[in-house]
Amino acid sequence: MAWVGVRAWLAKGELEAAVPWAMAVQSAIGEANPDAALDASTRLVDRTESAVALTGDPIWRAAEVVPVVGANLAAVRVLSEELHAVSSGAIEPLAELAGSLESSSFRPVGGAIDLEPLREAAPVAKDAARVVSASSVRVDQIDRASLIGPVADAADRLGNALEQADSLTDALASATHLLPSMLGLDGPRDYVILFQNNAELRTAGGIPGALAKIHAEAGAITLVDQVSTSAFPRGAMTSQTVPASTTQIFGTTAGQFIQNVTMDPDFSTAGALAAEFWTAQRGGTVDGVIAVDPVGMSYLLAATGPVTLANGDELTADNAVQNLLVDVYSRFPGEAAQDDYFASASGAVFSALTNGNADAGSLLRALARAGDEHRIALWSAHDDEQAVLASTTLGGLLSAQKLLGPEGYGVYLNDTTGAKMDAYLDVSVGQTATVEREDGRADVAIEVTLTSTAPADAAALLPERVTAAGYYGVPAGSIGTNITVYAPDGAFDGGVTRDGASVGYASVPLGTQVVNTAPVVLAPGESVTLTFHFISASPGEVDPVIVTTPLMTGLGAA
Repeated sequence: MAWVGVRAWLAKGELEAAVPWAMAVQSAIGEANPDAALDASTRLVDRTESAVALTGDPIWRAAEVVPVVGANLAAVRVLSEELHAVSSGAIEPLAELAGSLESSSFRPVGGAIDLEPLREAAPVAKDAARVVSASSVRVDQIDRASLIGPVADAADRLGNALEQADSLTDALASATHLLPSMLGLDGPRDYVILFQNNAELRTAGGIPGALAKIHAEAGAITLVDQVSTSAFPRGAMTSQTVPASTTQIFGTTAGQFIQNVTMDPDFSTAGALAAEFWTAQRGGTVDGVIAVDPVGMSYLLAATGPVTLANGDELTADNAVQNLLVDVYSRFPGEAAQDDYFASASGAVFSALTNGNADAGSLLRALARAGDEHRIALWSAHDDEQAVLASTTLGGLLSAQKLLGPEGYGVYLNDTTGAKMDAYLDVSVGQTATVEREDGRADVAIEVTLTSTAPADAAALLPERVTAAGYYGVPAGSIGTNITVYAPDGAFDGGVTRDGASVGYASVPLGTQVVNTAPVVLAPGESVTLTFHFISASPGEVDPVIVTTPLMTGLGAA
């Protein structure tokens, strides 16, 4: 026991010494200093290798059978092994990769991005993701119940860190695998971009206010067509193109109006419908669809710097959302002029992104932030690529929700005003889960509070393009919203209440999911809370995590 005790003390020292080197790797990569990252990762590997040697000798392994003490020794050994596995099999190779694949590699040169380094990086990124995933599973399997406090805490800390690293390395592996082919390294590609307008909400963010087609070939991206949604005939498509599940929950209009394709949280449905709309109206082929909103565009402008529009306006990271989603309707009285302004803005931002002047590191951080907030979604017409996208948060809101497993709930909002009143809509979402049932299942409550910040005289003060003047049945100045909540697989419907009282709602079974929808109409200044009740799929405590429609502003806590 003295032998094991001494080695445990030494191993503790090695593991504690490894922590600052792990932090140094992260800091160096964030500062785009690959040499420092590689040096820190080498020192990290040395420390963790020493910890493995100290905890893996025969005497230590024999002591692991001793009651109580043995479980803690085994846990320390596993933690040392997995930290070393991640250090040598993921962190060090990725640090080496950072040296050859700097952020400047993503900056266009002569109008094109060099895609070969990305393709060469794909195997390294894939192996790193595999190592991190395996280590995350092994650490998660450690039984904390038999561990003393410090060891249990260490297992929790490493487990949480590996869980985050798992998602990051998986995203890197997907990006290096997909980007070369999607950007035309193996042949030309054509994509449709949906520029969403959050002032009129749809599940994925907002109605498509403008569309563009881009051409990608050998890393060069060009804008080949741009058009307003007003160019697409209303009701041009039949409901037969819409999946039955979409029709059941959202009606047939997703296949009849280009503005409604993003109602469904499954972006594979939205993307396929948008591609069909485009080819029917504009011709050509569509290899994929990309959706982005003005908030996401404002993040990109922080990297590119201000852009100048056709009318002389300067669009910046600070004024883009206000200009595009609020001011445009008071400045330009006609729908055509408003659409032209939106198209001019999206074209100017695209040009700024492809001219190579943007700071590459800032641009990558902006894209990551937009992706984290679900302000960018991708669909590919190529089945192998779509299979990868669907397993990531970039595959759309429903993909992000399913990645959360039995704790994932989706709160999705669709405007029923028929105009741009959602610029005056505040939304907060909260959740509770209590286990008081005899069967041990949890009662889950998803609380959605909607508040109108519209002025009392909104009906007279705001333009008809903003209020819709009651044309779709919502009184002018009021805000109409359908709230749709997707429960995780296997959960049971528990009803819906409004400010504590039962209220009517629609419930649709979607495979093993329950999907509930309830409407709300808010007068100026009004606030209501709808609570969607569910019963967990299996006994035990749950900690609900919610995926939501991206708004003009961030969500508050209910």
